Amino acid sequence: MHKLIYILLLLATITVTSQNYTLEKVNEVTIEADTFIGVDTFNALYHIKDDVLYKDDINDGYQFTALQLGAITSVDILNPLKISVFYEATNTAVILDNTLSEITRINFSAIDDFRNISHVATNGDRRLWVFNTDLQQLEIFDWNTDQITTQFPPMPVNATTLATNFNFAWVVNEIGLFHYNNYGSFLSKTALQDITLISQSKGAVILLSQGKLHYKPKESNDFIALDTPDFTIKQLSLNGEILYLYIGQKLAAFRLKLPKKP
Repeated sequence: MHKLIYILLLLATITVTSQNYTLEKVNEVTIEADTFIGVDTFNALYHIKDDVLYKDDINDGYQFTALQLGAITSVDILNPLKISVFYEATNTAVILDNTLSEITRINFSAIDDFRNISHVATNGDRRLWVFNTDLQQLEIFDWNTDQITTQFPPMPVNATTLATNFNFAWVVNEIGLFHYNNYGSFLSKTALQDITLISQSKGAVILLSQGKLHYKPKESNDFIALDTPDFTIKQLSLNGEILYLYIGQKLAAFRLKLPKKP
């Protein structure tokens, strides 16, 4: 495995445009995974098999399991030194280091200000983006103090998925895609429907909407429809200009070829 690494709110609405962006396939490997998570900034690959989280880089392999917490809902590898693993069944997040050893565990049912959480992602060194289903809103949670530091405007419906980095969050629900900054401000809404998968890298965003890929460069406000490969995409992950598509036992890497400026 180690060698695989190498080989409501309508204040602003984003439009969807079409340009000649292309995907150039650069590699394909076989992995046995229930869920492909992604490739981090150090080119380590993460996946889940039988509710065990695996990390593989060129030199070593690591794994983490906490079966008493239930099935793994999500894993965020934005900060490879503080990886967040979320278990929705037990309303618990676990923070892991770069060897997948446990740093701390947050039970959202046990804190003073009880809340039910559906999504967790890394926000900062000791902070998490969390989606509070009781209030139907995004929040930033400080796991060092067990306090909410930022609350966002309530949404008409709960989130279905999200993508985040240290400064921004893109929240998907049945209405569309909502974009926020780290200070609790709403930035824009995209009216794409049936978004099932989403990933971001350095502010660029890619998503799967109605079975088609759409890409937004960091410097743009518009999503661009891509020519989508003719296979079922189970998971996707964007890392710089490389897009990883997991199609079940096969992990394909594509280079995003952007249009040349005239």
